Amino acid sequence: MRKVLLGMVAAAGLTAFAAVPAKACTSYYVGSELTKDGSTLFGRTEDVGDYHDKVFDVIDSKDVPENGMWVDEDGGTKFTAPYKDGLTKTYRYTACRDGEKGYGLFGEVGVNEKGVSMSATTTAGNSEAAQKADPFVGKTGISEENYVDYVLCQADSARDGVEILADAIDECGVWYTADGVFIADKNEVWYMEILSGSQYCAVKMPEDKAALIPNCLVLGDIDLDDKENVIASDKVKTLAEEKEIYVPAQTNPEVNDINIKLTYGGNGYSAGNADRIRAGQYILTGKDNTAIYKDEYQDIFFDVPSKDVTVEKLYQLAGSQYEEYADGAFEAGRKDATGKKIEDSIRVIGTNRSQECHILQIRSDMPAELATVEWLSMSSAAYSPMVPYYGALLTDVAEPYKKAEVEQGENPVSAYGIFKQLDSYCRQNVNTIGEKVKTFYKGYVHKLEEDQKNVDKELMDIYNNTPAQLSQKATELGISIGDQTIEMAKKLNAEAMADDVFQISTSYEDIHYSLTAKPEKEEAEQPAEEEKKAQPVAAPAKVTIKKLKNRKGKKLQVRFKKVADAAGYEIAYSRGVNFGKKKTKVKSFNAAKNVRTLKKLKKGKRYFVKVRAYKMDGTQKVYGKWSQVRVVKIKK
Repeated sequence: MRKVLLGMVAAAGLTAFAAVPAKACTSYYVGSELTKDGSTLFGRTEDVGDYHDKVFDVIDSKDVPENGMWVDEDGGTKFTAPYKDGLTKTYRYTACRDGEKGYGLFGEVGVNEKGVSMSATTTAGNSEAAQKADPFVGKTGISEENYVDYVLCQADSARDGVEILADAIDECGVWYTADGVFIADKNEVWYMEILSGSQYCAVKMPEDKAALIPNCLVLGDIDLDDKENVIASDKVKTLAEEKEIYVPAQTNPEVNDINIKLTYGGNGYSAGNADRIRAGQYILTGKDNTAIYKDEYQDIFFDVPSKDVTVEKLYQLAGSQYEEYADGAFEAGRKDATGKKIEDSIRVIGTNRSQECHILQIRSDMPAELATVEWLSMSSAAYSPMVPYYGALLTDVAEPYKKAEVEQGENPVSAYGIFKQLDSYCRQNVNTIGEKVKTFYKGYVHKLEEDQKNVDKELMDIYNNTPAQLSQKATELGISIGDQTIEMAKKLNAEAMADDVFQISTSYEDIHYSLTAKPEKEEAEQPAEEEKKAQPVAAPAKVTIKKLKNRKGKKLQVRFKKVADAAGYEIAYSRGVNFGKKKTKVKSFNAAKNVRTLKKLKKGKRYFVKVRAYKMDGTQKVYGKWSQVRVVKIKK
C-alpha cells in the first residue's frame, strides 16, 4: 500500500477498501525438487504505480534496551511492539524500501545475518463478510509497512519469524488489509496469509510443488492439527463458525479443518488475478490452465514436470507481458464459466507498476551465511536486470542503490531512476526497443547465474579457510557487481534513446562477477620475422546485425554489416534465447552477400538470431565473435 491508497482508505472507509485490492503484485514459488540445480526459489513483483522510487540498503544492528519496544523509525505508522524475549541486539539485514520518507518503511524484501529471508507483501484484501466478521483495527495494528523490518531484525529462523509476526498480530491486530508474506531460512520456506483484523494462517511450503500467488488469498484446505507444517491463529476456525462465514475443507474433510480461501477470501478469482496464475503456470509448465477463470476453487500448488526451473526462467516470469503466447492466444482463452469472453483488461505480470522485483534463491547444502542469494531488480523485471547479492553477509551496497529519487528526471543518478528511465522508454516501443532490451537483460541474468557457480566456490573457500574475511569479500563483490551493472545500464539507456533504429553495441560479456581480480591483457611480444609466417590467421571482427525482417511465407531476412577479409558467415537461429542444441540451427554462407534469408520457420514463434564471420586458415575456419543476439516474431 502507498500513501495514495492509504488516502483511499481514509476517504472510502476500511471495509470498502479491503474488499477491493488495487494492486497487481505477483508472488511465485518453486520447490527445490522442481529446479535445475536443486535450489528453492521464491519472490515477488512489487506493483505500486508508474513511478515510485525504491532504495536498497543494509540496516545495521543496534542494542536493545531492557523492555525496549520496536518503533517505526520512519514515523509513518503508529505500530509499536516489544522485541522478542531475550533479544539484546538486533540483527543486521538488507531491505529494499521506499525512497520517500514519512509514509512508512515498506521494506519489501531482505535477508538478515542469520540467513532468514523475507518477501512481503502480496496485498490480498478479503471478502466483505470476513471484513465484517473480524474488522481491521486501525493505525496501531501491524501492517505491510513494517512486516520485513519488524521480523528480520530479530528472527533466528523461518519458523521464529512466522511466530514473531503471529505474536504481533495476536497482541496488536492488523491495521488495514489482508496480505501474504514469505519467510524462509536454508531449511524451509513458510507462506503466511494475514486474513483479517486478528486471524492468520501459515504453511510450510512443499519441496515438490510450485505456486503462483496474485492479489488474493490462496491458501486452501488446512489441517489445523498439523503443528509441524501449519501455524494458525487460535480462532481462525471458531471465529469463522461463530460469524457464519466458515467454509469446510473441499478435500479430505476427515483430516482437513477449513478452506482458508473460501472462508476469508470468497469464491473464485478475479480475471486479473486469474490472468497471472494462468500465464505463470504456462511459462513454467507449458500447459495453459484456462479453467482458472471458471472454477470456484483451485488448489494453489502445481507440478513442473520438466523439473528444470532456473533463476533466469523465474526472472522471465517476473517480467512477462505474455509474449510467450502466440498473437491473440491469451485473449482468446479468457472465457467465463458460461463460455462468454471476458472483457476486463488483461493484467500482465511485467507491468509498468512494478517498482522492484526479486527472487530469493536458497541452497540448503550451503552454510546459512551463503545459502541465500538475493536477486533484485530495481524497477520492473520486464526491462531491468536482476542482480545477485549474498544478503546475509552484506554490510554495504553500491551507492546508486542507496540513493532516493522521488521524481522522475532526465538525468537520473539512482539505481531505481536509471532502470526506470529505460523501462518507461521501452514501453513506448515494446516490439522494437523493448524486445531487444528484454532479450539483452535475460542474457545478462543467464551470464550471472552461470558465473555464480564459480563465486560459490570462491566464497566457500574463504568460509573454510579465512572465515573472518567472508563478510568483507561478499560486500566488496556486491558493490562491484552493482556498480558494474549500473555503468552497463547507463550505456544501454543512452544507446537505446539516441537512435530509433536501435542496434545494441553495449555488451555484458566484460562484466566481471568474481572475487578474483580481472586478468589484465598482456601485450604480446613482437614475433621475429621468421616467426611471423607461422602465426595463425587472426580472427575476423565481430559482426553487427543491421536488421531482421519477417518475409511472407514464414521466412526471415537477416541483414548484417560486412566484415573486412571475411571468407564467409554463419547464422545461428533458435527458438530459445540460450541456443540449446535441440532448438538451434546453424547455416553457413560465403561472403558474397550480407543479406540472407532463412526459410521454413514456424508462424507465431519468436526466433533468436546471431551471426559470426570466419576466415580460412588453410582448410580450417577461424571464427570471430558472435554478434549481439536479435529477436523477431514470425507473423506471416
